[in-house]
Amino acid sequence: MGKIERKKIKTGLLIIPPTILLIGFAPPFILTLMVLGATYLGLREFYNLALPQSRWIERLMSIGMGILLSLMVSYGNMKLTSPFLVLILLLLCILFMATSQDLSSTITHIGISFFGICYIGFLLAHVILIRQMDDGREWVLFLIATVWAGDISALLSGSLIGRHKLYPKISPNKTYEGLFGAIIGSIITALVFSIIFLPRINKGLSVLLAIGIGIFGQFGDFTESMLKRSARVKDSGSLIPGHGGMLDRLDSFLFSAPFLHYFLYYIFKETQ
Repeated sequence: MGKIERKKIKTGLLIIPPTILLIGFAPPFILTLMVLGATYLGLREFYNLALPQSRWIERLMSIGMGILLSLMVSYGNMKLTSPFLVLILLLLCILFMATSQDLSSTITHIGISFFGICYIGFLLAHVILIRQMDDGREWVLFLIATVWAGDISALLSGSLIGRHKLYPKISPNKTYEGLFGAIIGSIITALVFSIIFLPRINKGLSVLLAIGIGIFGQFGDFTESMLKRSARVKDSGSLIPGHGGMLDRLDSFLFSAPFLHYFLYYIFKETQ
């Protein structure tokens, strides 16, 4: 195991306990503040990567709309969210009409701005939606524990026995061994967690959820790696020593959180 991997694990061990304590014992609004803070930092890093030459007003408006969309999804409903998406598009069009000097790049800037709002503001809000469900605190902790276990297992198995490249075009360090390690680590953690904190949940369901979270977590990781490759940077930022930026820590949750929420909402609820 290299120096970078050891640094990542040490930093992770410092971050994990306070995060679990806050989510496990603090009032629900604390998690909302944590998600909104992560949304702000993630959006700021995203626009630094994707639109480094954009004006401050363009970034400020896009970040603000991303946070508002997150709140709308979390505490509103689709009857309100749908027109709000229309409003976002309208405001982006008006914004770039007023600020664009080179119209040849306007469509690209509008598309990237809207993508960032949905990619981070909309997707990450599903963590709050999970918290609002029955046993929501336990399910949020289930998600975090399973994702983090998958990430750590992928790192360990990939660095120790990784030989076969998974998708070198996007992420040259990812291997099939790391992917299998991530899924196995997610399954073991999900089973242990469900036995202790969600004993009424069928263990086969826990395994299925762990596999889904592991796979969608890897998709989130690859998506962010693709974005960083496009921007020609190694990390989204330098906020967290050994881990890069906030977006580097959020990537595995961006698709796994919606997966867990919709699975619980549409499938698990129907079986109860």
